[in-house]
Amino acid sequence: MTYKSALALISILLISCNAATPELENPPGAVVDSPFKVLIYSRTAGFRHSSIEAGIAAIQALGSENDFSVDSSEDPNDFTPENLAQYASIIWLNTTLDVLDTPAQRDAFENYITSGGGYVGVHAAADTLHEWPFYVDLVGASFLAHPVLNQPGTLRIEDTQHPSVSHLGESWSLPLEEFYSFESNPRGAVRVLMNIDESSYLQQPNTSCDPRKPSFPQGYSGTMGDHPMSWCHDKFAGRAWYTAIGHAAYLYNQTDYRQHLLNGILVASRRLAANCQINDAPDYALPYQAPELQGCENLILP
Repeated sequence: MTYKSALALISILLISCNAATPELENPPGAVVDSPFKVLIYSRTAGFRHSSIEAGIAAIQALGSENDFSVDSSEDPNDFTPENLAQYASIIWLNTTLDVLDTPAQRDAFENYITSGGGYVGVHAAADTLHEWPFYVDLVGASFLAHPVLNQPGTLRIEDTQHPSVSHLGESWSLPLEEFYSFESNPRGAVRVLMNIDESSYLQQPNTSCDPRKPSFPQGYSGTMGDHPMSWCHDKFAGRAWYTAIGHAAYLYNQTDYRQHLLNGILVASRRLAANCQINDAPDYALPYQAPELQGCENLILP
């Protein structure tokens, strides 16, 4: 090979390397470097969180600070293929129960995800569309119960390299929050990012013991043993990120929580590289305990 030929080959290789798009640690898809827009969906058909307005304001501020646009809606008629196609991710912010009215709206959202769209679920997003298998698989798990009283608790970070939790160190203590238990454990189908130390808060009594909630007349234990609280996955060709944290309004003004939420949005929108491969339970995690019937004698209503 001549000197000029060698130089030409090196130039071609350098151009090819420079032109390559940085890929996510776990495909599908690559990090996209372009302006983008997200949609906040916050319709409720059950309990309505008073923190919804604080959450919308926080995400709008994060968008202004980080160069993405934010629309918000509580109108299920916005779930059309044409409308959803303009968004890099849909943020389900404390939605509850049946917030899509027609099969066409569900089809539009499912097709959006299977075409590579992003899903962000915040807190009560897991208490949404319980009877739709696709949505339950997308969010990862359905809400079962939470302690009757909001209280302090400590979350343990499993994936200290994931951008949505890496800033939190090995643990994250919250002074006050509503900690969910789930009908099933998503581990084995998702990448768990953080779990909760069940010894750090009082799990019982929980809302499944509340006689004002006749849908759970028996009373279920909130103990899960292995108790994930945030995760992500790449099912259905789309990317999903969920956090169970987001009940309390004060969180949306806290730096740690805002970073958690921002980077979750960026990961789901494919603007930030992240690994969403399935991971194993940490050594300290107890085996998952399916919710068992329990007595509710110690119920103290607020």
